[in-house]
Amino acid sequence: MTINSPLLHPGRLALLAGLLFFHCMAAKAAWTTTELSAGWRIKSLAPGGEVPIALLTEAATGQGADWLSVNQMPRMVHEVLLDHKQIEAPWLPGKTAACAWVAERDWVYATRFTAPDPASPAYLRFDGLDTIVAIWLNGKKIAETQNMFVAHRLPLAGHLQKDNTLVLHFRSVFAPADGKLKPLSQYRGQPVRRSDQNYLNYLGPDQLLSRVGVFDRIALQTTEGSELSETIVAASVDETLQHGRLTVDVSGVTGARPTQVTTRLLDASGQTLDTQSTAITVDPEGNFTVQLLLSIAQPRLWWPRGYGDQPLYTVETALVVDGHDHQVVRKKVGFRRITQSSPLHFVVNNVPVRLWGGCWVTPDCHTAVWDPTRADRLFALAENAHFNAFRVWGVVEPPRDEFYELADTRGFLIWQDFPSLPLGPSPTNRAQSLADAEFMLKRLQHHPSILSWCGGNENALWHHPEYNGKLEDRGPWPGQATAEEVGELCRRLDPDRYFQPTSPYGGIDPNDPQQINTHGYTNLWYVPGYDYLNFASEDTRIAAPTLATVKRMMHPADVWPAGYSALFKPGTVYPFPQEWLKYTTSFSWKKTGPIEQYYDATDAASLVHRLGMAESQYYTETVERQRRGRAADDPTDRRRCGGYLVWKFNDSWPQIYSGKVDYFLEPYHAYYGLRRAFAPVMLSFEIGTYVWLWAVNDSPSPVSGTISIELFHLEQNRVRKTITRPVQLAPGRSQVVVRLDQAGIGSFRREHILSATLTTADGRELARTVALADIERNVAFPAATLEMRLLPDGSLELTTDKFARSIELSGDAGGDEFGWFFDDNYFDLLPGQTKIVRILGRHQSGKITARPWYSPHARTIDWRVP
Repeated sequence: MTINSPLLHPGRLALLAGLLFFHCMAAKAAWTTTELSAGWRIKSLAPGGEVPIALLTEAATGQGADWLSVNQMPRMVHEVLLDHKQIEAPWLPGKTAACAWVAERDWVYATRFTAPDPASPAYLRFDGLDTIVAIWLNGKKIAETQNMFVAHRLPLAGHLQKDNTLVLHFRSVFAPADGKLKPLSQYRGQPVRRSDQNYLNYLGPDQLLSRVGVFDRIALQTTEGSELSETIVAASVDETLQHGRLTVDVSGVTGARPTQVTTRLLDASGQTLDTQSTAITVDPEGNFTVQLLLSIAQPRLWWPRGYGDQPLYTVETALVVDGHDHQVVRKKVGFRRITQSSPLHFVVNNVPVRLWGGCWVTPDCHTAVWDPTRADRLFALAENAHFNAFRVWGVVEPPRDEFYELADTRGFLIWQDFPSLPLGPSPTNRAQSLADAEFMLKRLQHHPSILSWCGGNENALWHHPEYNGKLEDRGPWPGQATAEEVGELCRRLDPDRYFQPTSPYGGIDPNDPQQINTHGYTNLWYVPGYDYLNFASEDTRIAAPTLATVKRMMHPADVWPAGYSALFKPGTVYPFPQEWLKYTTSFSWKKTGPIEQYYDATDAASLVHRLGMAESQYYTETVERQRRGRAADDPTDRRRCGGYLVWKFNDSWPQIYSGKVDYFLEPYHAYYGLRRAFAPVMLSFEIGTYVWLWAVNDSPSPVSGTISIELFHLEQNRVRKTITRPVQLAPGRSQVVVRLDQAGIGSFRREHILSATLTTADGRELARTVALADIERNVAFPAATLEMRLLPDGSLELTTDKFARSIELSGDAGGDEFGWFFDDNYFDLLPGQTKIVRILGRHQSGKITARPWYSPHARTIDWRVP
């Protein structure tokens, strides 16, 4: 049997039965699911052949040489080899190439399990196999699959025994062609469905590191002949926000009488709010479909983070046989209403909500297994940076269900790309695109965090002559018709959510920033109208990660090569040593921030600082401008930008490119610039022909207080002029507070600093901003001395005697520089100001050092969790 559809069921293909996986329970003799997580072993094989009979015998007996035990499942091959010290960590300098053999071999997983009742109807469910897999049960091949983006469910009639041996034969995805090994695009006439990032260095290593193995759960499911095959739940609320509605569409199969379906809506405390039941009518094959409608008055509304709480309700759908719950499917839902006031300007529960965030990519290039600790840390980092949205980039595998559960409970809105749909005109591509999109829609649509669906990434963009690298007119995008079919599918199955054929899309060309959305690679292209855009679903600049990460990921000789000079002279191409090309990708040297505004680097530390601060400056200026939403002399109050998502949030591998959090979960310089620029209440200087101070309020509450603007002279070390203004700012608004020359600060010398602070009537500081009056390399910064004090709650209080530019905090716990997560870093401080910094990392104690970048004076304090 070759699997061409996501899931199988007797009598029909592509039945998405497994959307209920691990959300079900049983009472009496009923539907059961048993995870097959113990007793697994792996072994490598020469590529190309079938599994030898001798190996199947070894698997059945638990004997044989060269098998490696798997200490937990799911586990991919590279992880098992690391556990057994068969390879070194592939991210270590030079070790990726040493792992290339792994992907060139075939691999076998084997385990034995017991089935209590082999005669009962049963299935094997596979939630994550990468990628070309032959599935053997008790010495017989029962199926093959080549799609990692969907789950697979196999009927076991005639195959299951009391004692069973399961063998998974993962074939190498490479085959010889023209004297080289090249990835397979098809296997036995079917497309190989996996991310092409396995073969590229855009997210990962310079050498090929192609993953292989089991990355999600495997289970034996027994049904007693009756089950809920699909349970699709949609929650909605009317425009008054007073009436919630649940639509539950159920399909299944049963041979039992009498049978009914019951759906219950429960609140967080477990109290039942509504119940509906219906008897079912089956066709001659025992199949049934029913729809149940439930309602709730005045539901607690689900809000994006920063706007309110995220209450979740539980929907229990039970197949009732002979008066007992035979199978129960549970899904969490949230009630919220999302509309658009104009394209990509979203309104949640009748409140305009702008999206600030970034693009989520696979957290680790060497495995697709979900790491809950890593994911929780990434979410915490995003929360600290004031993100309220992620775009899940569709060129890699989608995250596991736990990702969307985290987004639901923590209030993140999710722009969801469909994963690598083969959008093309052929019947095969169209069928595959629709099947994979349908699987994802039915799997995820109950999550309140899902904001929108998108057909793919940059599909139309690369057909435009000004955007593809060869400047070719490639004609109309051939995937348009298939993308529109996917859109029709979305509108049929999930009509309340926005769908976009690809990103970017719409306007005078596919990347028009004034219409729909744009990808902001304005370092590569001149893009008209980018000053105030409609929506950015990507925008990138690149930098190096922290110096500690650079030293960890590079050969020591590459960090600052002997004889290297950072001077940018005629003929210089790269803004970093040529040796760094091994650690970067995708013309990164063309994508820096304004490094020309910073001092030339004289060592690795100053080069990391220059690249990092330039990237941070670009994002700070761009995000502040988009949040202001218009020029100061624009007479309207319209904010043109509906959202801004940076490329990319997280690194999948140690590299020099565009992450904001590196592979070791250390924030880049730009992370902190974005944190300040994304703060719900923000002050921003617009410096042009005149200087204006803006205030922006993206919180749900009105803001009022007093703004103090200071003109500070660096050499005299004093405030020379002050402007004070009261401010009242409604939610969702941006406004000019004052034009400085009209309020007493007109002409001034460039060695001044502009500073502004917003303080409430009770003395709380809501926002602060600082701006230089010249580019950085033209400013002579003083040698500031800091004072640092440990507060009772474990936070740090910092003050300075002179202007302190880019204060860098670092930690050391017995030589461990990693895992020190400061809630703010690389910030400026003026005399008379106080800065409070919280320590949110994993350490319990250690030494923390603070130093302004341009000062030789550092302060170190012994720190301990109180």
